[in-house]
Amino acid sequence: MYSFFDVIREGGRYLKIWPKQSALNCLFVDSKIALYTRLSIKITPAFIALSLGLTVTFPALFNPLVSVTFSLFLLGLPIQGFYWLGKRSQQLLPQKLLPWFMAIKNKLSVKNKAEQAMIQHPCYLDLAKLLQQAFKLGGDDFLQNHELI
Repeated sequence: MYSFFDVIREGGRYLKIWPKQSALNCLFVDSKIALYTRLSIKITPAFIALSLGLTVTFPALFNPLVSVTFSLFLLGLPIQGFYWLGKRSQQLLPQKLLPWFMAIKNKLSVKNKAEQAMIQHPCYLDLAKLLQQAFKLGGDDFLQNHELI
């Protein structure tokens, strides 16, 4: 069993591995969560600084406790994304995705001429690694061209 911080760390690793392809948005919710987590990492520091800056500048208009609470809420947004991604990365692929996973894996092993070890029970992290390799090899639109499927 993973601790909370291990799950957060695993979520960060999964976020780095998951491909940034818009074609995956309609297929996997992971793409959307990864997009929103990346966006929250970029945006939340600005909102936290704005909130605390307004509190320091105009203490009569902005309650410090509300600003601190709002800042803590904003800090929690990327952490929720990391937690969700960390939990998802360890989930086993459903039975409906296994044939698709194996088909892409077989096509990649034929193209690379290097047989990779067969994975008995692939998880979403394995799928992310496989999709990353497939997009590198097949280009940004390999799903549309059906080059690998």
